[in-house]
Amino acid sequence: MALQNAFLRSRGGHAFFDVLALKAIFKLQHFNSQDLSNMVWAYANVRASKSTLFKAAGDSVVTLENLKGFKPQEISNILWVYALAEESHPWLCKKFTDHIVALHDFRDYGSQALSNILWAYATASILHPRLFKRLSDHVVAMKDLSWFKPQEISNITWAYATAGDKSQPPLFMKIAAHIVSLDDLSGFKPQHISNITWAYATAGQSHPPLFKKLVDVAINRCKDFNSQAVTNIFWAFATVGQADQHSFSSCAPTVKSILDECNSQGIANIGRAYAVANVSIPSLFNANFVIICLEKEHDFGMKDLHQLHQWQLWQEELKSDIRLPLLLREKCQKAFSSLPPSQSKLQDDVVSELFSIGLHPEEEVLTKSGYRFNALSVMHGKKIGIEVDGPFHFVGSKPNGCTLLKHRQVNTLDETPVISVPYW
Repeated sequence: MALQNAFLRSRGGHAFFDVLALKAIFKLQHFNSQDLSNMVWAYANVRASKSTLFKAAGDSVVTLENLKGFKPQEISNILWVYALAEESHPWLCKKFTDHIVALHDFRDYGSQALSNILWAYATASILHPRLFKRLSDHVVAMKDLSWFKPQEISNITWAYATAGDKSQPPLFMKIAAHIVSLDDLSGFKPQHISNITWAYATAGQSHPPLFKKLVDVAINRCKDFNSQAVTNIFWAFATVGQADQHSFSSCAPTVKSILDECNSQGIANIGRAYAVANVSIPSLFNANFVIICLEKEHDFGMKDLHQLHQWQLWQEELKSDIRLPLLLREKCQKAFSSLPPSQSKLQDDVVSELFSIGLHPEEEVLTKSGYRFNALSVMHGKKIGIEVDGPFHFVGSKPNGCTLLKHRQVNTLDETPVISVPYW
């Protein structure tokens, strides 16, 4: 208890924490659950990382016969601290996971505990499907989510999206319905709005009323949103194919004001987002936008170059005079066209069926615009592009932003209509 109190009272330097750590390692058998939670929390708060102590503390928990003495808040605090301090201890995580999954109910787990646990696992890149499923089911079964704070809602959606767990549509629907039902979103900070829209797009969950509500908040509080939050929101809208023209037009002045602050990825995200929405804003996409692209040319990654190429194709669709400089334009097209084809058994089956009915399609045909068709066939003297669209081309049963943009651009620029064969 004396050591625990020292951790909590201390405002000293790291040297003092080093001394305490050495003493604590040899006395961990006398620490109860609250002592352990307070100790690692104290180290995280002063950013005095001590891997030896974190390993010893984790080992001490793992050796316990059971965790009945641990309160939910203590478990969530410990997991949160290990993730925050980037201290890996797989066996500690497994011990806590087995304990939580074995519980009959989670009535003792408050919203903060739930969000911290999920955030910790996602931050540490540890996905335990059974744990995520149990906690998701628990949240969905709640009568309402009125006791969840905006930060907790943001953390939960972010965690499921980051962990790559797309198997929980009921959870996303529950949270979306809750947010839409709120009269006032003043408690949601720009980071919360940004994280939630990003999470829904990343998890492949589209909810138009939610997106509309969140973008309305962004428009009304535009001065509070930094460049990262704005670009995340536009990336999310483009990804799920939410092309609300009024919202994109209303946000244009805000976007224009933060262009100079955007990094290379943000610039590319904005360009591609407006291309998907097909909302022409001459005051936004002009010579100044081209200059900004040129200034960031050496910072663009492959994905950024792909998106810029799609933006440039959009300018051609609009018959605009705005062009990237020739060398950058060629660099973007080369990066876009060099994407390797990825065939699937479904694609092979579709091509076989085309041959069986007397057509002779070419496979993986590169078009002038830089897109590839899974197959290209000639019917009645006219070229027809055939796309075998797998799950990643859709949000639910609707084409996502990339799919919508491709179909529109090849139809317009390559003058080739597209027939989509959905995976179902």
